[in-house]
Amino acid sequence: MEIKLTGAETGDQLIKQLVYLRQCARRLLNAQNMERGNRASLKKMIEDEAVAGTSLEAEVRKVLAGVEGRLVDLEFAIIEIGQYLVHLGPELDKKVSREALFDAINTNHADRDTESVRKHGSKASHILFVLNLENSATKDDDVVIRPLNWCHQMAFMHELQTNPKLDRIVHDEANEFFNGAFGEYRERPLMERLAGRAM
Repeated sequence: MEIKLTGAETGDQLIKQLVYLRQCARRLLNAQNMERGNRASLKKMIEDEAVAGTSLEAEVRKVLAGVEGRLVDLEFAIIEIGQYLVHLGPELDKKVSREALFDAINTNHADRDTESVRKHGSKASHILFVLNLENSATKDDDVVIRPLNWCHQMAFMHELQTNPKLDRIVHDEANEFFNGAFGEYRERPLMERLAGRAM
């Protein structure tokens, strides 16, 4: 299914996109968990004295490189879904009822008309990413339970690390909130922003 926003989509088409993205995100997160398990097993195998220095170690390292590559691909696919959701939210607000949105993200009926929803639930993005009402009946914190929220968080973190303007805005706001605790803003190179520390 090709997903794009043209502005001509109906509410039903937007809901189908949202549901499709949830399914894709869940599959990506499950695949990511599986590949992380594979990576851990392969690293443990490399550390095994019987494997170290043998031709088997070289083969295991090749397989490990493939796993690492797939993990990078999965991470960027997750980020891409999160970036798309930023643009999907306003379209949902224009064309989709709150009930249809709640149904699409499997919001518990008891959570649909609360004080928090009345106060902060005026936008689809607030329902999804602030109130966190996706699969709200499930109280598990596993990211696979709320995959859209996780994709959005990863997209935000990616922007925070790669966008120098956003880096500056966050620094200045945090500095104001914490009474200058972070000092004067110093533009950081991309590699430092990605690492989260001075290189």
